[in-house]
Amino acid sequence: MGLTNYALEQMGFEPIPGELTIDARFRSLKVYEARGIVSEKEAPLDPTLLKKTDDVVSFSLGDSVNDLCQVLAGDDFADDEEKWREETKTTPPYLLVLTKAPELVQCSYGYWKKVNDEIITHDCFTEAKGELAKLENAKTSVVVAAISALLSSDQKPVIFVPVAREVFADTNLGTRLRDFRSEFSTEGYVSGPIDTATAVEKVESALKLSRSLHPKVGYFYGLAIKEKDRLKKFLYLYLVIEIHTHQTFKELDYEGALSELHVLPSRVANSAAEFYIDRQKEAKNLTQRFMWCSILRWSEVGDDDVGTFKAIKRVRDRIYHGEEVIEKTLPISQAQSLAAKLMRCNSNA
Repeated sequence: MGLTNYALEQMGFEPIPGELTIDARFRSLKVYEARGIVSEKEAPLDPTLLKKTDDVVSFSLGDSVNDLCQVLAGDDFADDEEKWREETKTTPPYLLVLTKAPELVQCSYGYWKKVNDEIITHDCFTEAKGELAKLENAKTSVVVAAISALLSSDQKPVIFVPVAREVFADTNLGTRLRDFRSEFSTEGYVSGPIDTATAVEKVESALKLSRSLHPKVGYFYGLAIKEKDRLKKFLYLYLVIEIHTHQTFKELDYEGALSELHVLPSRVANSAAEFYIDRQKEAKNLTQRFMWCSILRWSEVGDDDVGTFKAIKRVRDRIYHGEEVIEKTLPISQAQSLAAKLMRCNSNA
């Protein structure tokens, strides 16, 4: 049940005047805590050098959320950053992602109030904020997944845990409109050092990789990172592997690689080539497609990775067949590591 008009008025809200229309262009800032990396003391992460922009998304890495926010949005994120870190129980470095809605939206009804030269509205831009959230799912999540995959290694995964999200808009009234929400998470992890030069190389590659990934890969990878339930986390990661495999399989150039894979007798060269190409196209199940992707595209995947995939799939099949699986035995770290590796492989294709 929503707040009553009386309750809103007690909180300082007033009806928007009937003659007034608020034009707003919404943006969201998502703050992630980077787990698995720390800034090099001699070459700390430089938010200005690490700022990258692609279509509706801009992002950067750094040790200060305020410095990052200044680079991306021209404003501080927190009034007192040290207090903010204590409240969120987070440590640097951080990843900030700015997502910009392309459309201007309007509101002429509802409740508003002005606080420190800013506008706070209630139930005025629900649809616009919903569209912005959809844009984040389609664009932002893929960028975050790509950065995570490229900074990770088989031994040291790097994940970005969502910490806070702020939605705001620039308006025709010369003021900023805001909405704020925080999320918290506590898990153990080990970090390794990274310098600006290395990070610059990785984020450049992340932009290219994010354009090639299926949006649902980023979406489910993001859900897995913040999910507390181990069973759900495992199934989300399996979906990442499954969707990415099917997408990659559709892009394979088997015909171009045919001569490297087979020595065809000249007497039936054309017929044999057609036969092999048809056989490859007939691959329907996930394991077959995983193998074709490993042979033709994923040059970093080896026999151990194939074995890991088969073990993960066996567990998933047991779950889907209703068999009992002990949650603490779920191969979550293996699934997360494999998912990141498969995404990295596509960046080298």
